[in-house]
Amino acid sequence: LYDLHVKYGGQIVTFAGYLLSVQYKNQGILQEHHYTRNVCTLFDVSHMGNIKIYGDRRYDFLERMAVADVKELKKGTAVLSVLMNKDGGVVDDTIITNMGDHISMIVNGACKNKDWAYFQKVQEEEFHQFAANGQLKLDYVTSNALLALQGPRAAEIFGNVLGLGDSLNLKNMGFLNATYHHIKAIDADCMISRCGYTGEDGFEIAVPESKAIALAELLLNEKCGGLEPVAKMAGLGCRDTLRLECGMCLYGHELNETISPIEAQLSWLLGKRRKVEGGFYGFDKIKAQLTNGVLVRRCGFETKGMAAREQTDIIDENGSPVGKVSSGSYSPTLKKPIGMAYVKVPQNKVGTKLKAVVKGKPQELVIKKLPFYEPKYYRVPAQKLNNLLT
Repeated sequence: LYDLHVKYGGQIVTFAGYLLSVQYKNQGILQEHHYTRNVCTLFDVSHMGNIKIYGDRRYDFLERMAVADVKELKKGTAVLSVLMNKDGGVVDDTIITNMGDHISMIVNGACKNKDWAYFQKVQEEEFHQFAANGQLKLDYVTSNALLALQGPRAAEIFGNVLGLGDSLNLKNMGFLNATYHHIKAIDADCMISRCGYTGEDGFEIAVPESKAIALAELLLNEKCGGLEPVAKMAGLGCRDTLRLECGMCLYGHELNETISPIEAQLSWLLGKRRKVEGGFYGFDKIKAQLTNGVLVRRCGFETKGMAAREQTDIIDENGSPVGKVSSGSYSPTLKKPIGMAYVKVPQNKVGTKLKAVVKGKPQELVIKKLPFYEPKYYRVPAQKLNNLLT
């Protein structure tokens, strides 16, 4: 989608082997951030990876690596999870969706090649016989682009693009629901998921590469009965500030192969059955941490003065090191510097006053509850919990 970025004035950088935009001309990160929170923006996230798993053994295979209760995941629903290594660290974070006859996974762009190699290794070492007899098949999808339409008016815009009388009823499609659907306006079969990485309502649409620009232009030019198009392009810059306000982890910052989901305050990702039965790599370490606790934990913080960026040291009142910043930035919504860090227990408790050493100078830091901004995901009204299709 390079031509699309250029057309809309994208400031292009290289990320995960892709040319992507940090921000757009005459907008900037602050404006794009506020526009996402209040109206709607479109992100090109085609750098993300998509892995599909087929066969009767797909659940057993995935539960060897992921902590989620995949076997209990209903058709058309998704769950956030993490892939584990044998030491109890996180290989990657992922969205896992049960699409009926297969599982579809979205993985991080910077990790997708590593993840694919990891999947193949596990298949060869533990599931070779099932791959040989057709009970397990892995597919690394390269034919699709991925667009993320995010913001309070996302459903209105997308609904208008789908058109009157379309069989997909967005009002009955809740957060973390997904379906395959033929979008008539571009004559293409797409995978549509109601999710995102901004804390706002929205959709991620996996669309054939050849139809991606056409779909993007339809979304960007939809006027919703007004005089001007509603949605605008947004780049990686505001995507980072949006996720930070919502306390969402970014791989390579809050997560890596030496950090456990318990240290990352992600124990809620573990399905109830999985906490007892285990079966995933690193379970012994995770079970011990659930029982005995951990030495450091991820937490949120606010600072006075400059934003404390990644790898900034955090010290206590005596000047002793107690943690490091994993992500930090100015919050456009809260209008103050915020961040996340790994801090020793018990200094990670909300309200604890510490100091961040910014450019050699200690400045006040207070541990805050996550998230800073409460996500506004769409929930289906109780009376409409029936089916995605009318």
